[in-house]
Amino acid sequence: MNKLCIILILATTVLCRPVSANEPDDTYFADTEKQIASLAAQMSASRYKDAEQDTLAKQVGELLGTALKHSNSFKYPFDSLKTDLSIVVSPDSRLRIFTWFAVNDAGNYHYYGFLQYNDKQAQKVKLFELNDCGSNVENYDNLTLTPQNWRGMLYYGIVEKKYQGDVIYTLLGWDGCGLYTTRKIIEPLFFNDKGQPRFGKSMIKVGRKKTKRLVFEYNKRATMMIQYDDALDLIVLDHLAVMGTQDTDNPMFYGPDMSYDALKFEDGNWFYQSNIVYKRQEKGKKR
Repeated sequence: MNKLCIILILATTVLCRPVSANEPDDTYFADTEKQIASLAAQMSASRYKDAEQDTLAKQVGELLGTALKHSNSFKYPFDSLKTDLSIVVSPDSRLRIFTWFAVNDAGNYHYYGFLQYNDKQAQKVKLFELNDCGSNVENYDNLTLTPQNWRGMLYYGIVEKKYQGDVIYTLLGWDGCGLYTTRKIIEPLFFNDKGQPRFGKSMIKVGRKKTKRLVFEYNKRATMMIQYDDALDLIVLDHLAVMGTQDTDNPMFYGPDMSYDALKFEDGNWFYQSNIVYKRQEKGKKR
């Protein structure tokens, strides 16, 4: 692990504590939100400009992290930030995740994030900074990761399931990856006995094999759908196949082939189902 990751881990360890009891009012959050929104807009407008991206992304993190330390920030929506940051909330409203990214002129992505969790057992809202050590975390399909060695991505969905009294969250994520390919990720999230978040859980069954997350990589110009269909109670996804006649495993030649697969939750596990019959709804209609 490089020195940067070690420094960020130490910083994250300090941050991952119960939020402050000194609670500001909504005026403070509104003012802070405006400052963050301005920086985030500048960050989005400066894509691929290395120095600007890095500075602006860190400034967003500093302002947002300071605001989120206050427990009453958990009820503040930060709606105006959703244009340039991803903010996802679990169906039970106990979990909220902020993620955003910087991308340099070589097409390399670095992700930033915060996770807020209303720990009812501890009776407090906890805050965790997500430290992207992506370049040091390879072959991560079967790794359980912590906020300190998080494999960065932009989360866009949370699926909530219960099994034997435990709540299991499944995160849907996107990773810009590089100049030629993109990734979509399905990643279970759980909290251990100490209320600490853990990314990746051996509960996704594909045939006879179990894995802790699913990672799909495909051509940058293609668009892959992965989303939860509440009417069917399934995570539905485009099936990826080689585009054209090439005989290759290179993901830059892969894209959706107009068929669909799914994940169905049973007995505490997600079971992979191939080639399901599925009809996409019209754009704008909620699934």
